[in-house]
Amino acid sequence: MTYTEDQVRDIARIKLHLEETESAKAGVGQLTSFNQLGFHGMKDRPDGWYLPNETYYPALVLEVKGSNIKLGDKEREELLKNIRIVQTRYNNVVGLLYNGFELEVYKNEELIAGENELMDKEHYFGLFATNRINKSLIYSLTHSINDTLHFDFLIKNLYHRMIFTACALVAKRYGATLVKGMSFRLFTTSIRETLESSLSEDLAKNKKLQILLDVFSEIKLNTQCKQEAINQFIEDVSKISDNINSDFWNGEDVMAIFFNEFNRYKAKSESGQVFTPDHITSFMYQITDTTKQDTILDAACGSGAFLVKSMCNMIKEAGGVRTQEAREIAQTQLYGIEFDREIYALACANMLIHKDGKTNLEHMDSRSVDAGWWIRQKPITKVLMNPPFENKYGCLDIVENVLNNVPKGTVCAFILPDNKLEKARGRVRRWMQSHRLTKIIKLPKEIFSGVTTSIFIFIVGTPQRKQEIFTCYMAEDGLETIKNQGRQDIRGRWEAIERQWVDIVRKQAGSDTIQWIRPDEHLSYQEDIKVPMPTRADFMKRTLAYALFKQNIEEAPFFENVSENRLYGSPLQEEYKEILAPSDSPEIPLDTDKWKSFRLGGKDSMLFTITKGSRLTKADQREGRINYVGASAFNNGITNHIGNDDELCEAGTISVCYNGSIGEAFYQDEPYWATDDVNVLKPKFKLTPYIAIFIATVIKNESIKYAFNNKWTKELMEQSEIVLPAKSDGTPDFDFMERYIKSLAYSKFF
Repeated sequence: MTYTEDQVRDIARIKLHLEETESAKAGVGQLTSFNQLGFHGMKDRPDGWYLPNETYYPALVLEVKGSNIKLGDKEREELLKNIRIVQTRYNNVVGLLYNGFELEVYKNEELIAGENELMDKEHYFGLFATNRINKSLIYSLTHSINDTLHFDFLIKNLYHRMIFTACALVAKRYGATLVKGMSFRLFTTSIRETLESSLSEDLAKNKKLQILLDVFSEIKLNTQCKQEAINQFIEDVSKISDNINSDFWNGEDVMAIFFNEFNRYKAKSESGQVFTPDHITSFMYQITDTTKQDTILDAACGSGAFLVKSMCNMIKEAGGVRTQEAREIAQTQLYGIEFDREIYALACANMLIHKDGKTNLEHMDSRSVDAGWWIRQKPITKVLMNPPFENKYGCLDIVENVLNNVPKGTVCAFILPDNKLEKARGRVRRWMQSHRLTKIIKLPKEIFSGVTTSIFIFIVGTPQRKQEIFTCYMAEDGLETIKNQGRQDIRGRWEAIERQWVDIVRKQAGSDTIQWIRPDEHLSYQEDIKVPMPTRADFMKRTLAYALFKQNIEEAPFFENVSENRLYGSPLQEEYKEILAPSDSPEIPLDTDKWKSFRLGGKDSMLFTITKGSRLTKADQREGRINYVGASAFNNGITNHIGNDDELCEAGTISVCYNGSIGEAFYQDEPYWATDDVNVLKPKFKLTPYIAIFIATVIKNESIKYAFNNKWTKELMEQSEIVLPAKSDGTPDFDFMERYIKSLAYSKFF
């Protein structure tokens, strides 16, 4: 089959998508000259063209022939001449020579091998998608900018420094003239006027965008700033802008680095914001199977990291930034809420830098009824969020408001502290009557300073019932801490790690960290913590503590005073002579290899029945002599003496703190009041003080699992197992436990 030149031109127009838009001139035909396209004096007529309004984007020029004409030097020279014409305005030009079957592709004037099939124009623009980012440079530029704004411009507020820089980047993005030598007044006026111009149309759609202009106006500057400082700031911002203004690689990565690096100069945000590292936003986008068809919500959007990452990925899938679908994505498929006024301004600036999406940002409280109503009006299909972690900022209130107001079937992914849902178990179980928690992915411990986190993924509108939860632990992300530059992927390991873990989460297989947990037992990844077997030193310490209690010697001051350097040769040696006297009994080996596991509580347990203590407020406590046992690691757990005797626990039981001083276990030989931070272990066997101290020592060792992650609640304690000496018939060897503690010196004071 043969095609005429006109037919080839039409085929190319359709395949390349050469449609004129508001951001570019495009078309085909032999009637339009380069002169008419803005190349003055050039009478040559291209067969096709794509000429963006902004000349830092690549342009395209097309030369076609009928399919009966073989492509040769004459045809190539005609195309190269047209490329050179377009290069008078554009640094990057794609040239295409096509006859319906044969294709030659030129990157500027360089022939590109392996291009045999005509593709969408965005494919060819990708030829210029070299990753030019120098992350070390971005870190050093951010450091320089921060110092300049802090010490020369005298901007004391960190967020104001961030916003001022972001606004300068917006101004550069929209063509403001920022050059060295500008006066202070001209410099700041140029930024302000460009901001106003870029927002003029959008303000009609979202009046809250005025906040960005207002916050910029509120930033207090040193009007006597030296010219050298102005020049330095302009130079640094221009270098960052050069990276951000390229849409042919992940330009938003630069902004993520910029925001996270800037935030390192603040010890802690006043409003609970923790900026999400860029590689984690990418990971969450993928494990939720987000695509260009989705509509995204981030109801605690901060600087907009999730929204910008989603926009970038979705637009790539749509064919690039200049497609009509890309504009629709940016304008109708990205929604964000931010409560903090200054951070909202920062998010607006970030979206402005990326040229769209800002009209869908709302300044409101994500916990409110108004926010719930606003969310309900949007066709959300995916939620990607990192809400503030602290309760005082309403972490779980935000999560609940989102879950209850997005459409049924929405996949919601939240970054939360590991034990956040465990601590609100009752509340989360109410959520689960309507929503299902499907996955928990524990993140590397270094991701957020001072708190370990996981990604919790819910499906809205599907009850949990008894469906188990998939969990896994991505212990490493390949990033390393660089002095004064934060965590970086300096060895290029993250890409492979991300690919591996996306595959693991999707297939729910492929890692030995995978666990399937029951929602009535756990709401977090259960890290496999190896509990150390108790040693003779552990038993001696617990025995001594009980002996001190029985002798009315305060434990904390005793251990503070009794150290080798202070005791021997001092008056204390005589004072504690009796209690520190060595035992005459021979040492009994523990031989822990032969010990066996026994369930601590529950109806099938051979050991204890477990009940929970009772709450008693300070105001309701009466004076008296009854031991009041609470969340304390000292004095046998006794924190007060009261006269209330209506809900006392029996003597001859073990009290175990499950909240606060988790796992502190004490033998109680008198009736006592246990607070609601304490579980009470009532024995199913004859419990002596010696056996009790032995078991209390083992319980304390076991508690490392819970002290690390969760409260050791009554329910969890009933399911817990401890390892104890056992007889040949498989029952606990209580006789051995008693003999062992009696062999220790301090037991004579029991």
